[in-house]
Amino acid sequence: MTYQPIVLFIALRYVLGKSIDQFGRNIYWISSIAIMLGVMAMITVLSVMNGCEREIKQNLLNFIPHVLLTTDKGYVHIENKPKLVLRQLQHKIICVQPLVTSNVILQSSRKASFGVMLGIDPNHFEPLYLYLINKYMDQLIPGKYYVIIGSALAKKLEVRINDQIRLIVPSVMQITPIGYVPSQRLFTVLDVYITTSEVDSYQVLIHRSDASALMHYPAQCVTGWRLWLHEPLLLNNYYYNNRLQLCKDWVWRDWRECKGSLFQAMKIEKNIMSLLLVLIIIAAGFNVISFLALLILDKQIEIAVLQTYGFTRRQIVLLFMIQGFGNGILGIIFGTGLGLLLSSKLNQILLFLKILPDAVQLPVEIKYYQILGIVFMTFIIVFLATLYPSWRAASVHPARILRHG
Repeated sequence: MTYQPIVLFIALRYVLGKSIDQFGRNIYWISSIAIMLGVMAMITVLSVMNGCEREIKQNLLNFIPHVLLTTDKGYVHIENKPKLVLRQLQHKIICVQPLVTSNVILQSSRKASFGVMLGIDPNHFEPLYLYLINKYMDQLIPGKYYVIIGSALAKKLEVRINDQIRLIVPSVMQITPIGYVPSQRLFTVLDVYITTSEVDSYQVLIHRSDASALMHYPAQCVTGWRLWLHEPLLLNNYYYNNRLQLCKDWVWRDWRECKGSLFQAMKIEKNIMSLLLVLIIIAAGFNVISFLALLILDKQIEIAVLQTYGFTRRQIVLLFMIQGFGNGILGIIFGTGLGLLLSSKLNQILLFLKILPDAVQLPVEIKYYQILGIVFMTFIIVFLATLYPSWRAASVHPARILRHG
């Protein structure tokens, strides 16, 4: 038998043979199943949360300004560009356009609502162009005071195309015979866009010249320069790497001012869910400890005999670690496979079980580097779970055990 890896041979005999009682075998399989379920749940839940984050990024951040560079005065001449910042971020920027923006109150003959006004040039890039119902963007001309609103906002205000709504800018006051009143103007609904995202309920588009007049800006002035970025979620890196080189006259504003709390809440929720699922895997690791402890108690005489045949402490430790690893590896392999299968077929499974309506689809994004991290973390947990019982097994005194055996 010297040609065989004797430690591995004995470890497999302990696990696969009939020398373990039924209770110990049940604990062995329960611990494997627990690890499998923990890994499977972690892969599935994180894949769904990744998909939700991707959908929010695509359906929200694509339609709102990623960055707005303005000045302390609140407006800037259209010929004045932040050339230094644009040069620093040139490889991270998709597009740069002048923008007039402000919080507004929208009032129809029946209802009122809050919104955000975007004063744009219809000849320039605007992601909402693709979602217009009638594609009337070319009719958005200065002086006509047309407005394009979202479908949810139109429903809220109970207006249709060609109806009139009043835009009120609370931050800009004008003098009238009755005193100071907010700047306001009647606009005609030119078109409606449908993106099925949150912007449908508050964001409105008007011509840049009309918006500048409503804001009482000097001629040829805008609120600032709108930047579209390749990776808007990496704004922390962009800003902190460049803020010291911003000219003192420029002010950096980005989407985190209005939507940062949403993504922060998503990040916290994702971390909490990951922690809870890790605790499930750790609990499964305690089952591995229980299995090894029962096995060691049952095999004390065999351990003592092996030691009398010349087995070292290191070989005894390795013997029981192999059994613990075999337990964990089974759970990791099957858990990873089932997690990938469940994540890729999740919507079909939920549809078959009639858990979700037919029209609802859960967004799923599988990140393989994340799965490798889960596998590695589970492997470390199983490794740590096998250390103490294996070390205790190697501490058995053969003479004492055999004397009482």
